[in-house]
Amino acid sequence: MWIATREGQDWRDETSLAAINWLVSTVPLADWTTRMDRVRAVFEPARDLWPTGARPALYDPRDLIAWYIFQANAYATDRANLVEHEAYRIAPVFRRLGQLLPTLKRVVGAEERAARMMVNNRSTPDEALYELLVAGAYGSRGWSDVRFVPEDPPNRTPDLHISRGRSRWAVECTRTGRSDYMARERAAGDVLARLALEEAERARVSIRVETIYQDELINLPERYLADRVANFLLGGSGEWEDAAGGGRIERADLRPLRALLRYDDIIFGASRMIELVMGDYMDAVDYRMAGEWTPAPGRTFHATAVSRASVIGWISASEEAARRKAMHFRSLVADKAGQLHDRPGVLHVGYETTGGNAVEGLRHRLNAEQMRNFEPRGSTLEWVYGNYMMPEHTTARMESAALSETTATYPIKGRRHRQPLRHHMLFLDDDGTPGSHWRR
Repeated sequence: MWIATREGQDWRDETSLAAINWLVSTVPLADWTTRMDRVRAVFEPARDLWPTGARPALYDPRDLIAWYIFQANAYATDRANLVEHEAYRIAPVFRRLGQLLPTLKRVVGAEERAARMMVNNRSTPDEALYELLVAGAYGSRGWSDVRFVPEDPPNRTPDLHISRGRSRWAVECTRTGRSDYMARERAAGDVLARLALEEAERARVSIRVETIYQDELINLPERYLADRVANFLLGGSGEWEDAAGGGRIERADLRPLRALLRYDDIIFGASRMIELVMGDYMDAVDYRMAGEWTPAPGRTFHATAVSRASVIGWISASEEAARRKAMHFRSLVADKAGQLHDRPGVLHVGYETTGGNAVEGLRHRLNAEQMRNFEPRGSTLEWVYGNYMMPEHTTARMESAALSETTATYPIKGRRHRQPLRHHMLFLDDDGTPGSHWRR
């Protein structure tokens, strides 16, 4: 039940701003000014519609990196334009890039890789951002020569060559979490939640729903959850359990939220508001919120008063869903192993996990099973690192950005060399603590 501090609201994150300035410096100033004007032209009308319940697109996906930088800047200095459900995953990356900037400036080809992301690959920046994080990890952990390998189509080349003394490795990086199956699972979960929230809105009531799905989300009828909400609102049971899942529906108590709104304005649908309605906020859970609220003057995403607020929280516990995601991991490794052929190779696979889209302990076990008998035919692959990164919707009083990470190590059968980056983290300078650290 804390309230926000009344002083220090004008803080600036100079570390993030350094990363932003470095990336923007790779683009001609006139071009960048035009691109930022386009970002605002899309964002500002959409922002103004947010309190009506409409959810128009906030950005043009064809220039996703410009949106990332717009939100990173909003986090670092201009909170009036901050979109919490976007910025929470963007801010930690730019903070880390700023911390690694002195190292990255020594990495051969890093600026060219950044420029290519900013100009040619502006719609798909996540791969390049991850490559820069990995390059920074090697450069800051004693590898004296870290360099990006120029692309040489149609030949397949690794992303990085690293060396230290006589030790020479090829490094390939790839981001995952965006397979067609995962996208369909997430879309199915959104539909289930949206239809259930529409039942509460039609009845003009506030509810909270907690759901654990045992079946794959894509197999469930679209009204699986909505029908249970409708039955509850007609006087039926608020609890259920069947082969597809189970859960609980209750009327939401908005008194804690309204007590805080006497002192603070809170972003509608943000983790802080969900915590006040649900009584808790868990990063391993997906949430959706709907209701009726009054926007704060000058801060359209913030609510200064709330008439109704309903929250759906869900997580997938389907082992079949996790198994299918692990199969995607194996096929991804098989494809990327082909980039490694001229020296011992290591593959970094970056998972950005948000909400209940993945139960990482289960996924790690299945991924390890897939790698146990993996044959890197025609490849020099010896080690695979799974960098699992979970940005957090922080609800702490004096915390503005947070991320949990775990690095899993998957040795490849027939390897001949010790791994090049033991116990490493991408967002910490210190090594991680050995062992398994998984949210369940």
